[in-house]
Amino acid sequence: MPLVEFNLDILLKYGQALYLANSQSNWVVDRMCRMTCIQDSKWQISCDVFQTPFEYKYAIGDYFLQGQSSIQWEKGPNRILNWNKDLAMTIKNIWEKRKISFLLQTDSMTSIVILMSNHDSIQKRLRNKKDSKNNQKIFTMSFYIDIFKIALGIEFQYYLLTQGKNPIEFISKPFTLSSAEQQYLNSKDLQFSKISS
Repeated sequence: MPLVEFNLDILLKYGQALYLANSQSNWVVDRMCRMTCIQDSKWQISCDVFQTPFEYKYAIGDYFLQGQSSIQWEKGPNRILNWNKDLAMTIKNIWEKRKISFLLQTDSMTSIVILMSNHDSIQKRLRNKKDSKNNQKIFTMSFYIDIFKIALGIEFQYYLLTQGKNPIEFISKPFTLSSAEQQYLNSKDLQFSKISS
């Protein structure tokens, strides 16, 4: 079982504390899941995780939990931690935001991948690294997004450009972002169309 360190940066009012409620503890909010304020607005807790998947959510309550009714639960779906190795890990979260990670595996001819969206004019170029074993390239990017915006339905699509004498442009069919914390998409799972020149 891995030792997991959970971190969240949030400024609370005097007398409040941050709690890590989770499925492993039957969602009980008590002093055992109270996080420690290690600096200004930085809260932290470490625990042995033996359940997979491990579901969790942050909650704000009185430091001594004198009134259970005053607990403010983080909105949105539960966060999910899947693990398959007994290695210690550190998790950094932002209150009511999700870290979305995109990973696109393509053939070695692809030179540029840009992620576009119908929300907030997202247009970001993905970083790439060559996978020499499989003669492919892996393009990646991560960012945080507000869960309320995810709930509205955010669509994304990829723009690809191949290298060579006659570069070819491709565009993927749009796909909708889910509330999961990570989006791993292989080019085989997407439909791409050639852009006419």
